[in-house]
Amino acid sequence: MKKYFVLSLILLGNLIFAQKNAAHLTATIIGSGSPKFSTERSGPSVLISYQDTQILVDMGNGTQANLDKNSTKIKDIDGLLFTHHHLDHNEEFAPIFIQSLLGGTKTIIAGPPKTTAIVDNFIEIYDEDIEYRLSKSGRTLSQVKQNFKVVDLIDETPFYIGSIKVSYAKVNHTISTLAYRFDVAGESIVVSGDLTYSENLPVLAKNADYLIIDSGGAIAQGSKARESTDKAGKNRNTNNRNSPKNGTKKSESTKEKAHVNVAESSLMAKEANVKNMVLTHFNSVLIDEEATTAEIRKNFKGTILFAQDLMVLPQR
Repeated sequence: MKKYFVLSLILLGNLIFAQKNAAHLTATIIGSGSPKFSTERSGPSVLISYQDTQILVDMGNGTQANLDKNSTKIKDIDGLLFTHHHLDHNEEFAPIFIQSLLGGTKTIIAGPPKTTAIVDNFIEIYDEDIEYRLSKSGRTLSQVKQNFKVVDLIDETPFYIGSIKVSYAKVNHTISTLAYRFDVAGESIVVSGDLTYSENLPVLAKNADYLIIDSGGAIAQGSKARESTDKAGKNRNTNNRNSPKNGTKKSESTKEKAHVNVAESSLMAKEANVKNMVLTHFNSVLIDEEATTAEIRKNFKGTILFAQDLMVLPQR
């Protein structure tokens, strides 16, 4: 009897915690990893939630497993957003999209150019499979197509998913890439996507509560990792004559790279005046947080957080 009483208290505590979180805009780090496979970090993905609205940003490897651990049902997700179309960010879109179709969810699917082409091509290739799965519940593909809307985001016009305002801006990466800002009830969260230094990001993220940003340049645990990072630091903005601080429109030090270094990410966080900087998209499982924080502190004085899979922001 005592065991059941304790279990009831735990369940009640979880329910109260969930109710408190529902009253706030939250971000759950579904995956904090990178293209490099890891059993400790799933591929990039963030779940934005407010009350009964849920938006999934990117769908890397392991997204479905971590959504299940988080007790999030795909049929309850209202928006599927892409920052860009690299496989490590899109890897689990196909099964998630099929589950969304089967669940009958009213869903917005949006991202940079080629988003509509990806969805159209997927439906064309798998139409027989989708029709077969839908037939089990007496539905057809033509019937469920009205449940989702697909949009290529090109003009930076904000839109709403539920009561959450979604703004976006182009950032610099190897292909067309978007950063997203989510605002509701006086709270704001920004997801940067992969990027190098981008003048648009501090504008989009101005005064945001949380900036979830590419962790490029984060120092891995171990002296060899620290040494290699220090060598790479020769082109950091703080020491580079072509850095954004010295007036260059786009950092010459990063235009050939895919990802920021910590000097650049911390500079953008400083320029945006964000309260919390959250590093994610880690290449290494174990990060030297002390050493990385020391580098970031050269620019950014706010709170620094290192993402882990299933971390919920704000942390309460």
